[in-house]
Amino acid sequence: MNKLSKEKRQQIILVALATLVVIGGFWYGLIEFQKTKIGEVSKHLGAAEQRLNRVQQAVRAADKIERDLKVASQKLSAIEDTMAAGDLFSWFVLMLREIQLNHKLDIPQISRETVGDVTMLPDFPYKQAVYTVRGTAFYQDFGKFIADFENHFPYFRVEKLELEPNLSSTPGGMEKLAFRMDIVTLVKPTGP
Repeated sequence: MNKLSKEKRQQIILVALATLVVIGGFWYGLIEFQKTKIGEVSKHLGAAEQRLNRVQQAVRAADKIERDLKVASQKLSAIEDTMAAGDLFSWFVLMLREIQLNHKLDIPQISRETVGDVTMLPDFPYKQAVYTVRGTAFYQDFGKFIADFENHFPYFRVEKLELEPNLSSTPGGMEKLAFRMDIVTLVKPTGP
């Protein structure tokens, strides 16, 4: 390089600097731009894969939800088949006698039903019928009756339970409890 003239050396240095500037321009102008674009595309691809995974999970869950809905609908239909319909008083007396057969209770008084809207939940698709029941029973027998009654009939609810000593003069009657309770039952809807 010592044999080159000063002018040639400056031209070579200028060419080298121009080449470096052009290469730098290409690097920052094209390659860095492409790297940035690739990074953005990778982010979008990751987000799209996450959305795809959520959609696939929803599709898998939809099948399970549909099966669960079908099972729940069948259970509801089976329960509705045993719900009150038609002559509500006769239906209730028969249901009460059925469960009473396995328990030592004396239920001489059953009031007529009072039908109305369900008081616990607004806009509930069922009506409710309320019956007042009075009778006598031993404490343990009455407890078993209540437990079996509410476990066997999921659409019954005991309310306003009153227990007091039985003031009967019959033999063994003093050891019993006199009870009064309201039994609330759901009534099967009549329309579709």
